[in-house]
Amino acid sequence: MKKLISCGAMLIMLCGTVAAEPPAGMVVYFQSGGEVYLLLAEHAGSQRGWAGFGGGAREGETVAETAAHKAEEESRGYFKRADLLQKIAGQSPVMDGDFASYFAAVDFVPAPAVRNHPVPEATDAYLERGAFAWIPYSAVAGYLQEDIDREKKYAIDPAYLPAGSETQWFWRAWLGNMRKAMLTKALPWQQK
Repeated sequence: MKKLISCGAMLIMLCGTVAAEPPAGMVVYFQSGGEVYLLLAEHAGSQRGWAGFGGGAREGETVAETAAHKAEEESRGYFKRADLLQKIAGQSPVMDGDFASYFAAVDFVPAPAVRNHPVPEATDAYLERGAFAWIPYSAVAGYLQEDIDREKKYAIDPAYLPAGSETQWFWRAWLGNMRKAMLTKALPWQQK
């Protein structure tokens, strides 16, 4: 009797590796007084700007696990991977190209508490973000009404940012992810 070989097994035989999961990220938010606040972070030593958390997968991770591990690392370990995974359980990611986005509601914590959280490991992964701020979704929403221009800088009201910020704009790739989520009505606060 011949054994059937699955497509995945055939790819491994032909290529020697399994295709990696796509990069993934997470927007951490809380709601208060009719407004949604997004915990955004500035990329340390970079001119990218402000965004949610995210990045590449580790070998063997699911897309949700990647989103949770990146949010844990990039929040300096403040938000725990296991808690975040529980919060997004059953959530379908928003796919923008090959990037998967999740949304996790959390309790409010002052942004400096995240910034000053002692990192569990002195690695670049935990030190990738330099500053943190709660920015109202209403400060983002106006930019999501039209296609995101990858050459333009989308300003953030400096009143929302901590002193010493290196940049005062949103990262365009992240705005593109948010626009996709808004257009597909995948933002959790749109569903109420």
